[in-house]
Amino acid sequence: MTSCIVYHPNLVDIPLINKKHDLRIDAGVSDVLSANATISYGLTKKIAVQTYGSFGYDEKYFLQGALGYYKDLGNRKIMEIYSGFGYGYGSAYKDANPGDLYGDYQVYFAQFNLGKENGNFAQMDYGVGVKAGFLHSNLTDRNYYKIYSENGPYLNYKDNNILLEPVCFIRFGGEKLKVNFKLGGCLMYKLTNIDKNFPYSHVNFGIGLNYMF
Repeated sequence: MTSCIVYHPNLVDIPLINKKHDLRIDAGVSDVLSANATISYGLTKKIAVQTYGSFGYDEKYFLQGALGYYKDLGNRKIMEIYSGFGYGYGSAYKDANPGDLYGDYQVYFAQFNLGKENGNFAQMDYGVGVKAGFLHSNLTDRNYYKIYSENGPYLNYKDNNILLEPVCFIRFGGEKLKVNFKLGGCLMYKLTNIDKNFPYSHVNFGIGLNYMF
């Protein structure tokens, strides 16, 4: 499946920052054969910053940064709103032709998170998030959609897409170090070249470790 997609749901940590100087580091792997890491930090009493990176099979990668607002709702419930920018590279291979579709893309997004931390059982944290944004891609079609040429030049497609990514998580363990499980989804609505599909994965599952300093 990994070789057939350009983009997949990114399992960015939902940190549940609740005070200034909170620092949370999250690292894990996912079933699309990628490794990922998130660093989140409470910059002020209301503002947080976050960076994320994912590196996978066939030179795929995605990096993003975000600035956010967080609020303690009481009873250990936390609300977060982030906005940011991401940049990535992906490639898809089709056996039928055979052919490749490869190139870079940019994501402009906002994300809303809601969760609860340090529950009674195993100091459990859990929550959900919804990421919505705009994905612009610049992909080279080397006989992916149909056979154009054996040696090039190849067609280039610039596409715009509406992106929606829901995610849920659960983590448990000690006061500082916890094991986490994430499940993410992706829905994409193509605005340009709608007769040609954008190859992406609808679901991604991951497991990792999470540490709060």
